[in-house]
Amino acid sequence: MSYSEKVSKSKPIIDRMSSLYSDESFNIIYKGDTYAIRAYSDFKDDISYSVWNSFNGMNVNKVGKTSLTLYTYDMMSQRTTYRLDLTQCSIVDPETDQDSL
Repeated sequence: MSYSEKVSKSKPIIDRMSSLYSDESFNIIYKGDTYAIRAYSDFKDDISYSVWNSFNGMNVNKVGKTSLTLYTYDMMSQRTTYRLDLTQCSIVDPETDQDSL
């Protein structure tokens, strides 16, 4: 898959993220699991994002053209990072979407 194809495949998710207001979310499927991308207002009243499964979440550090860079800290302040490849994600159909997350 060429880079331009990856960018065009990722664009619907990035567009959907950028249209979210604070406290809104939508679900995606990544590697067979369902995750919620949530928007929230940070302390500067800017919109930030996080990615959640049923009870674990990671904050979005960077929104790239084909991926999201995620991070979290454990209770010992150890930082964990992950790159979520948006070309492997799909948006859950809103008609079958359930608010289980």
